Amino acid sequence: PHLGALPATVESTGGEEVVASLAVPEPRVARLRGADVIMEWTTARGIERMLGQLELVPARADLVRVAVHGNVERIQRREWARVEAVVPVRVHAIEDDAGGESVTLNLSGGGVLLKDHWRLPLGADVQLELVIDPGPVRALGRVVREAARGEKGVRIDSIARADEERLLRFVRERERAEMRAARGL
Repeated sequence: PHLGALPATVESTGGEEVVASLAVPEPRVARLRGADVIMEWTTARGIERMLGQLELVPARADLVRVAVHGNVERIQRREWARVEAVVPVRVHAIEDDAGGESVTLNLSGGGVLLKDHWRLPLGADVQLELVIDPGPVRALGRVVREAARGEKGVRIDSIARADEERLLRFVRERERAEMRAARGL
């Protein structure tokens, strides 16, 4: 509540609690101690959600403990369709000179996984320019995860409506092509 989504990695689970490490330290979390929160994660089966109550881990500003209550609920197959796609992309970190030309590994209407040649830090705000015909799709995003060494996930935070429609159309076309290929057509 009042902070939006905070990307995190599960450090441990046990009994009725989950301990998670925030991908980007967020000092405002302290004011939410005792508040009800929602944890969401993606599995191969879709997006799943669980409710809980937030507690802080003493002496570790990057850790939170969530006392779980209720059952896991699958809320949606996927928030965005994601397709494997190697697309040229220009990346520019907003607060420093990091960035340049690279490629995506996959993309969706909500973000991209890209090759990170510059070691962009988690939490970095970036400008993206995806090279998709007939012209570039521009967006602002935030580095939210490290998928593998040299690969970063960027969540799209702001994109013009026309660019968003073009990106979604590109993803749908790729998704259809993947389905045809899987059926051998």
